[in-house]
Amino acid sequence: GPVATVGPRLPGCAPALDLGAPRLGVPADACADADADAVIVFTSGTTSRPRAVVHTRASLSAGMATVSSLFDARGDEPVLGGTFFVLVPSLTRGAPVALPAAGNRLLARQLHRLRPCDTYLTPPRLRDALGAGARFHGRVWTGSAPAGAGLLHRVREAGAAEAWGVYALTELFPAAAVESREKSAFDGAGDLVGAPLPGVRAERDGDGQLLLSGPAARHRYLGEEPDPWVRTGDRARLDDSGRIVLEGRCKDMVLRRAENIYPGLYEPALHVPGVELAVLVGIPAGDGDERLVAVVQPQRGTDEPALRAALSEPVARMGTARPDEVLLARIPLSGRSRKPDRAATAALAARRLGPAVTPGPGVPLPSP
Repeated sequence: GPVATVGPRLPGCAPALDLGAPRLGVPADACADADADAVIVFTSGTTSRPRAVVHTRASLSAGMATVSSLFDARGDEPVLGGTFFVLVPSLTRGAPVALPAAGNRLLARQLHRLRPCDTYLTPPRLRDALGAGARFHGRVWTGSAPAGAGLLHRVREAGAAEAWGVYALTELFPAAAVESREKSAFDGAGDLVGAPLPGVRAERDGDGQLLLSGPAARHRYLGEEPDPWVRTGDRARLDDSGRIVLEGRCKDMVLRRAENIYPGLYEPALHVPGVELAVLVGIPAGDGDERLVAVVQPQRGTDEPALRAALSEPVARMGTARPDEVLLARIPLSGRSRKPDRAATAALAARRLGPAVTPGPGVPLPSP
């Protein structure tokens, strides 16, 4: 079967497995104590201090079963992925698993050689792989950071039969999923992440924060009491079909002219062709108010004047949330999932734009 090389064997490390032996699925122990703690996984720490998430045997098993049903991993087809929540269920189904190569060109060659039936990569790794000319095979899954319809469409153009965005948390993996064509057809405000997966309950609290519960939800945070509801920190709504539509992180709200602006409602509209990544951030206006800045990272080789022209229409449609400035720049990433670092992006925008200028409502400032 296919074997992925993940690096040279270090001195003194002999193989522990008979690589020539047949691969067999590892059956779950149904008699194990379901309420016993199984694993502690730390959150990424991208948006707040890392927290120790405790999963029991029951919650871990439920999450792994959901992943297995999505991936439908089989013993004769390889899976490419590097996260705990992808590796374990694939291995227990007897599928050969490859860890993604570190370099972008190496990853592109690895995808060509293995032709995995299922590939799981974070959005930044997908963008890097596409930039290196990677071609995909079978289904491609992405999560851990926002994945716009444009990125998923590019993955399908690069050969994938299906491209899926997965909404998941360390506390509940996975919670929802949406295929690229469904995501592209969505024309409402916000980021469609799909219908809750079987067993997942989704509600909103009084402040509009998304709450999730279900068999796969973590039991507790280490040192804290159990809580059946996971407070996601995301503002969201459920559409008429019961699908989850994200409106942005609760703490990312920008206050401008006494109006609360949630970036997640408007950022998807900025991902026009030629945009690699886009975020809305607030920077001090010098009078206690904030200036709203759209920071847009162009794809390599994109003509910047043409991109600004393409952005003019979606920016105009933002109404009272229209940014004061559109800044073209590379967006800083942070954490192991390489999510956009909003604090660093806001600091970058403040440096690039200089002292505040008081514009009329919704009138973009001149570009630096």
